[in-house]
Amino acid sequence: MNIQNVILGFLIEKPMTGYGIKQMMENSVSYFFDASYGAIYPALTRMEENKLIDKEVVQQEGKPNKKLYTITSKGKEAFQAYMDSPLNPTLIRSDLLMRIFFGKHTNLNKIMEWLNTEKEKAQAQLDNLILVDKKYPDMERHKKITLLYGIDEAKFTLGWIERELNRLAEEGE
Repeated sequence: MNIQNVILGFLIEKPMTGYGIKQMMENSVSYFFDASYGAIYPALTRMEENKLIDKEVVQQEGKPNKKLYTITSKGKEAFQAYMDSPLNPTLIRSDLLMRIFFGKHTNLNKIMEWLNTEKEKAQAQLDNLILVDKKYPDMERHKKITLLYGIDEAKFTLGWIERELNRLAEEGE
């Protein structure tokens, strides 16, 4: 999975602006894929150069021109090739887990601080995903599957953090 394939996946559904792509990512897949504008716009430029997408400049009155991107037939072929390719291994990249792995080089209070920070983030993510689930009760089933995964993952993370905080508190006494 790379930014190009994710963008093509959004554009195969409908034409979008770079801003619209970023908003769609934040509102749909950000719990398992995220990209900054600094990654999206260069990818769009490369994809246009490689004829995977077309760009239409839309004039707007009183605002800067809008760039609307549309997938080409070559882009559709590239996206289908991605969908037909073998799955890449799922890797978990976690700054929290890396720091805990090396936790003997810090103190218990610092580790508990990290866990509490992650707990707040996981709770906010869970709350957000539950709101999305309620806001879109008739969500397309494939999108719903990933949403439910995100909800379950956030619940797991919260439970794991709570368990580890309790263990660390017991050890610290």
